[in-house]
Amino acid sequence: MLFSAEISDFRTVHNVLRSISLKDYVILRPTEEGLKFTLEEMKSVEISAYVPRSIFSHYRIEENQDIVFKISMKVLTECLNIFGDDGNPSVKLSYKSIGDPLCLIIKHSEENITVDCEIKTMNVDDSPDVSLAEECNLNKVVVNASILTEVLQRLDNAAEELSIEINPEPPHFILTTTGIAGESKVNIPRHSDSITIFQCKEKCLWKYAFSNVRQILKVMNYASKVAILQFRLFQWETGLLGLQLVINSDDKQMYVEYYVTSLFAED
Repeated sequence: MLFSAEISDFRTVHNVLRSISLKDYVILRPTEEGLKFTLEEMKSVEISAYVPRSIFSHYRIEENQDIVFKISMKVLTECLNIFGDDGNPSVKLSYKSIGDPLCLIIKHSEENITVDCEIKTMNVDDSPDVSLAEECNLNKVVVNASILTEVLQRLDNAAEELSIEINPEPPHFILTTTGIAGESKVNIPRHSDSITIFQCKEKCLWKYAFSNVRQILKVMNYASKVAILQFRLFQWETGLLGLQLVINSDDKQMYVEYYVTSLFAED
């Protein structure tokens, strides 16, 4: 058995996975630290959900094995939702060997009903465990997730572009949308109650497709705080936006990282 795990209450995990279901297939990588789910779109958008092994009641991985495979995200989330919101089901996961299906045993504790599922796995071609963010980290802002969600929802949703500026000088953190209706702007000073960390090495202003950024709003509803990171991708002379979300599950935490490349840079 290459990998096996059990979680007694996977409601939060299911909600997070369902909210990041942006693509048909997800790359699943069991590691010593826990499970990593990754979706990627044309190397311009990358989203990963981390479920630490501390969330599982049982977690075992074969030593010295690099385990990675691809499965249908739709099938996975539908299996996890087989009992809907009824009861408090548990799930056991197992992956016997390369090429075998991912097996799920989902048990409804109150009704004593057990459902066995097998999800076809596929090999992953050329998938090193490397994030888009392995670049020079320029700036970092940690902000209250509910505040950031509210700000993004209040901006012009019809706008095509969102510019994000982090500046050592006031007003420090600026979000601006540009569309047919004109320009909408929100300024947040570094000493705002909604900001807990503000680190700025240099002023950076990059624009992003607003549709890409809006993709993260669903999962942001489950987060307590968000770290906003700016990176410079030297090989493309452009900017990378990183959003790292902390999601509480009882007294434990899981994490989501979202990276999107900019449209172009501005001085």
